[in-house]
Amino acid sequence: MKFEINGISFPFGGISWNKKISTKEMFAHLLLFLESKRILINPIEMEKKEWCIGSVLEIKQKLISITEGMELSDKEKEIILNLFEACNEYLNRVVPMELPSIIFKNGDKWEDLSFDKAMKNFRNAVKQEIQKIEKGYKLSFTKIIPDEF
Repeated sequence: MKFEINGISFPFGGISWNKKISTKEMFAHLLLFLESKRILINPIEMEKKEWCIGSVLEIKQKLISITEGMELSDKEKEIILNLFEACNEYLNRVVPMELPSIIFKNGDKWEDLSFDKAMKNFRNAVKQEIQKIEKGYKLSFTKIIPDEF
């Protein structure tokens, strides 16, 4: 973490500064946050549409807040934009669905095939971006995003 001086005051003297985090620190924080999201790591037998939507909306909000004031390279922006796209694509597919309150799994697929496809696409897209972050910044995502959804 770096500090950036943003002001000096007189007559009594004083210095004010902002903390400036590196992109590696930003991505480390993002990975830790994503590890807490059940939509990515929870392979449970049933799911609630509203919880999934809420989780994706929280991810979008975190992407906005974590990158605020950051100077990102084109590669870093691409990762963030791809994560936004994964969130938006998931929400576009799931929000209009008239799903029951609880959606169950039938083997390794969700009973509603549209929900199943939305969930798989979302998890795969996020997993790809996580792998880019791990490789580019020598960080690790300690949870497993299940292949069998």
